[in-house]
Amino acid sequence: MKLIYKIADAANTLLMVILGLFAMVLMFFGLYVLNDIYYTNRSAFVSYDLLKYRPAPKISDDAENDVQSFAELKEINPDVVGWIEMLDTNINYPVVQGKDNSEYLNKDIFGYSTLSGSIYLAAENNSGFNDWYNIIYGHHMDNGAMFGDIEKYLDPEFFASHSEGILQTEQGDYSIRVIACVRTNAYEDAVYRLQDSAENKYPQLYDYIMNNYININSLPENIDNIQILGLSTCTDAVTNGRIVLFASVSPWDNEIDGSIAEKMTRGNDEPDDGLISLTAEGHQIKNDKWSVLNLLCVLYTFLTLMPLWALRSKYRQFSYSRKIIRDIEGKKEQSSSDDAENETEKRIISDLKHFIKKGRTGIIIELLILIAAAIVFIITENLRGRMGISDKWTGIMILIASAALAADIIFLRYRGIRPDSETNTA
Repeated sequence: MKLIYKIADAANTLLMVILGLFAMVLMFFGLYVLNDIYYTNRSAFVSYDLLKYRPAPKISDDAENDVQSFAELKEINPDVVGWIEMLDTNINYPVVQGKDNSEYLNKDIFGYSTLSGSIYLAAENNSGFNDWYNIIYGHHMDNGAMFGDIEKYLDPEFFASHSEGILQTEQGDYSIRVIACVRTNAYEDAVYRLQDSAENKYPQLYDYIMNNYININSLPENIDNIQILGLSTCTDAVTNGRIVLFASVSPWDNEIDGSIAEKMTRGNDEPDDGLISLTAEGHQIKNDKWSVLNLLCVLYTFLTLMPLWALRSKYRQFSYSRKIIRDIEGKKEQSSSDDAENETEKRIISDLKHFIKKGRTGIIIELLILIAAAIVFIITENLRGRMGISDKWTGIMILIASAALAADIIFLRYRGIRPDSETNTA
């Protein structure tokens, strides 16, 4: 019967350990998901540390100001092909182009996986924006990031008051003027088929826009002197639903487009509280990831010093040890024992006193190790960045956590002669 009880007790302990580990896994997975949602929403906006890499626009005829360089952006990502800004909106991003239209669907400009993705030029288009019709894709974010503001163009007042923008490319700058906003679907050939020539395609696109627009300005009947740009994003209202903002694109003219240049957002501008994109933290150019394993190592180091599930059992050893010493010394005063028994009791008292001293030393060492772990984590990790599994500091954090475990085993485990059951040990 005792064997059955022992087996049942062991099975119960094993089950509790498994459930505890499973609960911890679920908890950290939940924290990871929350962190990913927070990071996705925050980093979907352009940030000042990225904005400062925006190429200087050609805003005058002065040769000294005619600076057009994407070199620094291409060091961050060689797939950068331009920069687009729609004035007084959150649409203000570098434009990348992948080998296909899925590459940057869930990858940011830094190469990190994120649901907000990037603003990217259709893979079918020429990277120099030389085609008569170019499509730029971006996710619709409920907080207005990426192409979330395109939905606002369904409102006639917003459409009329936010009609200007600028497209910067390595070949030159272009002014953007909104011409129409259309609800469509992801499979509409008139909008998304890019292989056809302008002579064959534009009449079809013209008819489709005229028959399906929500808001419209002057739509040219021919495109002899302009290019067409489509800014495409999804909508939550319809499965595979899309909203496309069509605009005319023409080479930058300082006399005509001077008003646009005055409103542009540049890397050295002061924050504008009216734009979410300029107050959001956004991406960090440098390493912005932090390791969940490193955090777990800090938590493990803390739990080694302060075991939340067995706090009383661990630290009551010292009070029990002092109590046993008092009991043995009191027993010696009240009774006469043989020399062998006295020697054993002396050994027990000596071992218990040594354990108490060693335990206090162990607590101090574990506390110092915990402080070291916290300092290393704070210095090396950026919790405002994205969560990762590990980083180059993970090995050091594991060593620190292992040192805490070793200190616990060495200093806080009683290894002397154990008193018999009659001494009421714990």
